[in-house]
Amino acid sequence: MGKLTAGLEMISFARILGSIRLPVSCADESCPEALWIFGNHILASFGESFPCTRVFSEYARKTLPDLNSREDPDYVLLAWLEQEEVLFRTLEKYLITDRLKEGFGDDVDSFISFFLSVQNRRKSRAGHALENHLEEIFISRQICYQRVATTENRARPDFLFPSGREYHDPFFDSNLLTMLGEKSTCKDRWRQVLSEAERIPDKHLLTLETAISTAQTDEMRGHRLQLVVPEPLAETYTTAQRDWLLDLRSFCEIVSGKQKKSGGRLLL
Repeated sequence: MGKLTAGLEMISFARILGSIRLPVSCADESCPEALWIFGNHILASFGESFPCTRVFSEYARKTLPDLNSREDPDYVLLAWLEQEEVLFRTLEKYLITDRLKEGFGDDVDSFISFFLSVQNRRKSRAGHALENHLEEIFISRQICYQRVATTENRARPDFLFPSGREYHDPFFDSNLLTMLGEKSTCKDRWRQVLSEAERIPDKHLLTLETAISTAQTDEMRGHRLQLVVPEPLAETYTTAQRDWLLDLRSFCEIVSGKQKKSGGRLLL
């Protein structure tokens, strides 16, 4: 995300410093002093191991207690994600540094196994973090949803509104159903969303990818796929594209409106 990402990282870093009330003189989360303080603060919470992604996402949100996702879900989502990234990389550095210093000698298999475990953990955490923070935003706005409900052919959309129960009820108005896929980056994977809920012809996909080409967004529109992009990232798209994009706040308002029509209440 370029300059925007860098800016959000600095915002997150500053908020961490303020929230845990520890004196840090440097302004870069990679400096030794910052890593020492962050590392010890995180280790005090989790010990020398990686917590599950849901727990770590919750921890990241708690370090930003002043953010209100009801007021500005677009900015807050990005701030939470950047916060978690900084905290995760700090914990990761603590937990893998000793192993890297030991080295692997001529044991190529051990090196590859170690590298893949680090890479896979990063990918898994990043995907789940986005879902975790979106879920918290829906809860804060009292939106009925179900995470990874099963639809036709064992498809599992990331979020189904109001839930799989209503989706599989033939008497429930299909116009009041909504599905949301989430992919940090779209590339060609956006097509996977198209087959995830047959009762919902107009699908939604939230992405953090910037400046997707006009040709690709035109193709999405042709397949009745509505792209949802957090408002700060929409600035990287063309003017014509921005007129079509939905931000997260607008998506939440659409789902809330359908929920009111159906008389739905928050599912806990």
